[in-house]
Amino acid sequence: MRRRTEEKRNAILKVARELFNEKGYHKTSMSEITEKVGGSKATLYGYFKSKEMLFQAVMADSSLEELRQNVPQSDTPAQVIPTENYRQMIAIIDDLHHSKDDIRKTLYRFSKNVVWTLCQPQFLEIYRMSVAASAKTKIGASFFQTGALHLVDNTEKYFQRYQKAGVLDMPDVRIAAINFLCLIREPIFERHLFGYGKRMEISDIAYMTRQAVDVFLKAYGTQNLTV
Repeated sequence: MRRRTEEKRNAILKVARELFNEKGYHKTSMSEITEKVGGSKATLYGYFKSKEMLFQAVMADSSLEELRQNVPQSDTPAQVIPTENYRQMIAIIDDLHHSKDDIRKTLYRFSKNVVWTLCQPQFLEIYRMSVAASAKTKIGASFFQTGALHLVDNTEKYFQRYQKAGVLDMPDVRIAAINFLCLIREPIFERHLFGYGKRMEISDIAYMTRQAVDVFLKAYGTQNLTV
């Protein structure tokens, strides 16, 4: 019975993802999903209490079965980030705070890994869907809170340590953190988001983000900066 339940749930997610991608969140109805999946609308609502919850489940879908099962019942912002991408970002942030390397080397690695993760096809797909659904739902806000805002908070925290040590000189550490993330992300992320040209290799992303880090440290680094 459990296997049949999982198969049905996966079938719903597959059809919903296809329709959301094709028509967008607002133009996709639960009736259309029911028609394509088969069965009744009551069955569909038995798995997902609303279209928004179904959309969140589609966004959070991953190969980790135990996490997938928890998505519909969860009301945390993390559910709108694909699990694998979310775990990658947590690992990147953890490395930022515990790195034994100097600030330049740490930021080289951090920048490369952050931008590489943001440019993964699955994340880009979810990003586009989240923006499209943000006008009339809280999905966009949850996505921003869990992704961009979480990244800003942790980058600010990292910079505060070096601000206190006299390695960085920033009038406003939070603004500097926001500027830094914009600097390393653009225009690499937008290029992938809009599907312009070929997908960049990680070596290309590493090269471009290194330049961005150097520009940032030249602007905010002090004479105590370790080269």
